[in-house]
Amino acid sequence: MAWLAVLASPLLTVAGLAVLQPAGAPPTRDGGAPAPSASPEGWAEMYVRAWLSATREDSAEVEVFYPPGMKSQRAAGTQVPVDTAVVSATSPAPGAWSVVVVADVLVLQRDGKRAASLLCAQVAVAGTGDAYVAASLPSPVACPSTRGPVALAYDEVADPAGPIGQSVAGFLGAYLAGQGQLDRFVSPGASLGLPKPAPFAAVQVAEIRTHEKFEPGQAARPVDGTVVHSLTHAGGWDATGQNTPVDYALTLVARAGRWEINRIDPAPLIAGR
Repeated sequence: MAWLAVLASPLLTVAGLAVLQPAGAPPTRDGGAPAPSASPEGWAEMYVRAWLSATREDSAEVEVFYPPGMKSQRAAGTQVPVDTAVVSATSPAPGAWSVVVVADVLVLQRDGKRAASLLCAQVAVAGTGDAYVAASLPSPVACPSTRGPVALAYDEVADPAGPIGQSVAGFLGAYLAGQGQLDRFVSPGASLGLPKPAPFAAVQVAEIRTHEKFEPGQAARPVDGTVVHSLTHAGGWDATGQNTPVDYALTLVARAGRWEINRIDPAPLIAGR
């Protein structure tokens, strides 16, 4: 796939722009004409990919986005963009955009090997939605830094073999590996569709922590309606025996003397919030 990116023609770039359009019926203006996209994030991504893929043999793809073009001095295959994503997009003035794109790039080293690296580039774009054009070549800039570890609000440890642990393990086995009936572990009315196909062949719970503190024996005799917020560290095993660590923030609710998963939380609880 990386070599295909190097050898792709300008026609493939134009086709890629069409692929970036949302699936399904496009939004329309009054009168039925297609409405323009609100901002040029996808357009900027394709521009950065074309810029990174340009070689001294072929730089024409850049002109699709930046008419003045450029003459790259790179040999083919020495720099291959594998993936891109938008970090930020701002509009400093009407019709003007500044989009920062991060690219995962394979770069040829002196020893003949290729090393992966991240490159962030700022793209200056002019346009109103019907059409965009780059105002300049991409400008490499500093990528956002990574902060220190986040303190989470799960101070209590739950026994994986206890009532909460059994419900969580049963849920993850059914949800991620298709082992057992999911309805047995889910609250009535909870909307939890199964991933298809199941991503793992088996799941093993390593640790369960809860936000709420229980007195000895209390977790085994929950009062109906009692809510528990939990964070589970588990391992998913695929058909080849490879293990992928996963985390699940879950909300459990007690019903009929047992714990049921009510939802997969959108994010773990942060300490102090």
